Amino acid sequence: MNFPLFIAKRIRSTNETSFSKTVTYVGIGTIAMGTGIILISFAILFGFKQAILSKMLSFSGDIRISQISENHSLSESPMARNDAWEKRMSQQPGIDHIQAHVQKPAIVVGKENMSGVLIKGIGDDMPAKQMAENMREGSSQLKNTQDIIISKSLSKQLKVKLNQSLILYFLSQPERPRKVKVSGIYETGLEEMDKLMVLADRNWVQKMSRWTADSIGTYEIHLKSAVDPNEILKTLPHEWKLETSEELYPELYDWMKMLDRNIVIFISLLMLVACFNLIATLWVLIMERVPMIGLLSSLGCSQSQIRQIFWWNGFFILLRGLILANLFAAGFCWLQDFYQIIPLDPENYYMSSVPIQWDALTWLLVNLGTMLLVSLMIYIPTQLIQKIDP
Repeated sequence: MNFPLFIAKRIRSTNETSFSKTVTYVGIGTIAMGTGIILISFAILFGFKQAILSKMLSFSGDIRISQISENHSLSESPMARNDAWEKRMSQQPGIDHIQAHVQKPAIVVGKENMSGVLIKGIGDDMPAKQMAENMREGSSQLKNTQDIIISKSLSKQLKVKLNQSLILYFLSQPERPRKVKVSGIYETGLEEMDKLMVLADRNWVQKMSRWTADSIGTYEIHLKSAVDPNEILKTLPHEWKLETSEELYPELYDWMKMLDRNIVIFISLLMLVACFNLIATLWVLIMERVPMIGLLSSLGCSQSQIRQIFWWNGFFILLRGLILANLFAAGFCWLQDFYQIIPLDPENYYMSSVPIQWDALTWLLVNLGTMLLVSLMIYIPTQLIQKIDP
C-alpha cells in the first residue's frame, strides 16, 4: 500500500476549515483559469495563422515557378508551358494541384474613380473551392471571356456592383480600352492583396498581351502536405526559378512570428502565476496540518513520506484544476467556432470573427506540460516540513 497516497486521500475526505477550503478552491480556480486561457490562446493563435495563410495561399499558392529574367516590373515575362513537367509533378505525393497564370498590370475605371490593379489570368486548372471561401457575391468561376472578379474594397472604391461594367486599360496597350463585367466580388481581408488583385480569364489575358496559347507567366503549386522545395527545384529547367510563399510575403510571415513570441511571453506569465498560487495554497495547508506532521514524525514517518503526502494533496488540486480548464476551454472554443460570439474588424484583423483551430496534440502537450511543471513546483512548499520540530 502507498502510505503517503492513503493519508492524502484521507485528508481530502475529512472536513476542512472554511479557510482551507477557500484556499483550496482558489488554487483549483487559478490552475483552471491559467491552463484554460493557455488552451484558448493556442486555439486562437493557430486559428489566426491558419485563416491568414489559407487566404493568402488561395491567391499565391505555396510555391511559385516563374521565368528567370531581369524584369522587375509587375508584368511577367512569358515562359513556355511544359505539360510533361506538370503531369510528373501532379503525381508527386504532397502536391495537391498545379495551376498556370498570366499577370498583367492595368487600370480599371469606374463611374467616379479609377485604380491601378494587377490582372491575374486564371483557367480551368484553378479549382472552384479554392476561392469559394473568400467569395462574397457572385461566382468564383468565370463563365464569359470578359468577366472579372474584383475585391469588395475595390468595388467600394470604384462604386460598382455585381454584374455592372467597368472600363479596363492594359498598360501594354493603353490606347485600347476594354469593357469588362463584374461577375464576382471576393474579400480576403488582406488589404494589400484586395486593393491590387483582379481575376480574369487566362486565355483572354494571353490574347490581350499578344502571347501564344502555350505561353504563361507563372506556375502556382498548391500543397496538401509538407514538401521540400529543394526536391521540386531539382526538377525545374535551368531557365526557371522557384519562390516559396515565405519568400514572396516575408512581412506577413514576420508578423506571424511576432505573434508566436507574444503568445510565449503571455503563456509564461500565466504559468508563473498559476504555479505560485498553488505553492501558496500548499503552504497554507501545511501550516494548518502542523500537529499532524508532528504526530506522524513522532510515530516514525520519514520527512520524505510526509512531503509525499502534501505533494499528493497538491497533485489532486492540480488534477481538478486541469479538468475544469479543459471543460472551460473546450466550451468557449466550441461556442466561438460555431456561433462567432466575438466579432472582429476585418480591416484590422483580416477576418470578421475570432478564428478557432482545434489541435489535439497541442491540447495534450499543454496538459502534460502543465502537469509536469506544476508537479515539480509543488515540491518547493513541502521543504517547509523539514523545519517543523516534532
